[in-house]
Amino acid sequence: MTAFDPFNPLIGIVPRLTEEQLEMINTWFDTIAKPLLVIEEEPVKAVSIERFIKFLELKKFHKRSFQYPSYFEIMVKAEQLKAGTTRLLMKDQIIYMLDSWIIEPEIKHELQLAFKVFDTENRNYLESDDINAIVTGFEDAFDEAETIEVLRDADINGDGRIIYEDFIESIFSVCPELYEEKAEYLYDDPDEDPSVEKEPEPEPEPEPVPPPPQPKDQMKKKSEKSDEKDGEDKKIFVLKIKL
Repeated sequence: MTAFDPFNPLIGIVPRLTEEQLEMINTWFDTIAKPLLVIEEEPVKAVSIERFIKFLELKKFHKRSFQYPSYFEIMVKAEQLKAGTTRLLMKDQIIYMLDSWIIEPEIKHELQLAFKVFDTENRNYLESDDINAIVTGFEDAFDEAETIEVLRDADINGDGRIIYEDFIESIFSVCPELYEEKAEYLYDDPDEDPSVEKEPEPEPEPEPVPPPPQPKDQMKKKSEKSDEKDGEDKKIFVLKIKL
């Protein structure tokens, strides 16, 4: 196994970031990075940790597939990459950090969502025939014999109505190796995923408060003072001309 190199952390690693995400990261980095480091007498482009934090604040990654880190978590990674003192990050270090916070879909969770799609009446149960069709067609994860076995265990009342959350638990108790199966998101658009908590709508900015009305006496006094000042200015102007 190759020893971990904090200055080349992507050696031997295939990032889980999508091509679109990598392109976005590259564009951002190339736009603002400057040759702030010198490694082996060669200038190397980098960005400050503060700039990196501002980039994260832009929320370019959907929270369904990305765990936004705290400041402490960012600094732990920076220390691991020998950047805690310089507070400067190279491109591969940034990609390594972002990739470590990627959240991959879990097959158990996606199965639950698949069952909910068929539960159009929100009854929390499905007929055994429906479940049989779903499970045998889900990425070829289960054959017919396995499905019959878990259906029998899940149909506790024998009425053909199966509480699908209990059924899913039965599946993974019989086949725990399924936890290792690679899954894909049921909903391509994360904003359509009902299991993802919606971001609160930004509150509109308050309208500017108009200044309180002033009493007529105060307005009159201000007007008189203004007239007096104008008169003084005119006198000064006349004196300057005479001189």
